[in-house]
Amino acid sequence: MACIEKIYSVSALVGSGACNGRCEFCAGKYLRPQAEQDNPLYWKNYEAAIRLSARYGGWSLSLTSSGEPTCSPEALTKALRIYKKCASEGAYFPNVNLFTNGILFADEKFCDKWLPTWKELGLCNVAVSTHSVDQAGQAAAYGLEKYPDFREIFGNIRKYGLGVRVTLLLRRGGVDGAESYESAVNTLIKNYGADNITSWPIGNPDGTRSEFTPSRLGLLSIRFWLKRNTKLCHGHVWGGGVYDYRGAILRLTDYVTRHDQHKDFVRQLVVFQDGTVAYSWIREGALCMK
Repeated sequence: MACIEKIYSVSALVGSGACNGRCEFCAGKYLRPQAEQDNPLYWKNYEAAIRLSARYGGWSLSLTSSGEPTCSPEALTKALRIYKKCASEGAYFPNVNLFTNGILFADEKFCDKWLPTWKELGLCNVAVSTHSVDQAGQAAAYGLEKYPDFREIFGNIRKYGLGVRVTLLLRRGGVDGAESYESAVNTLIKNYGADNITSWPIGNPDGTRSEFTPSRLGLLSIRFWLKRNTKLCHGHVWGGGVYDYRGAILRLTDYVTRHDQHKDFVRQLVVFQDGTVAYSWIREGALCMK
């Protein structure tokens, strides 16, 4: 059995699990019964995970939720306050990212209230989950009558000097092959100025395929498109990689990586809302703290 030499990142589920979307393929809803606004064990283990990852060379903190994290702005603020305290004591991450459906970032008053505080507390980037590059497609994916204009969302985020990232989700019937991927990437770059785009296929929380996962052929065609049209910057040890596409950053990865106890690295520590910390989104056989 290998000794751990690197813990690359921390992903923490934050808040009550409330959500302003109604995704048919939601991967987080099974975790919502665990969500508590002020669970002392959660906050204790969240801080411990940050310090542990930083000690082992971690470079990224990602804040997400079993619902939509911006629906619990006070919890997000508390999470960032704890991070800032850790950072001031040496447990610093160069990337602190908030993963969101983006809906509330179209509300200028919401942004004016929260974004200056979150930036001051260390937030670097906001990653907007994108299923379609047009409003109608986004609205359908999120089960809404209307989705805000990307220009409003991105503009409100950039107003406060935060980076905009796009999580371009690969979903059957949406972006599910080389042609739709190329079209979406070019639209995001040319029309909305997105220059940092990460993609992974939608699937089940345990990493298995679901009815919404693109076909294997479709995913393979995206990999071939990247090989033909981009320059590989570096590969991830857990699979996928980072690519230069005409000056924009494209990433392709898997959302769920099963922890391998024989490897000398951990891709991420996942802090669940019941206070459990695991070496993977798949908790079985990957527990770190409880």
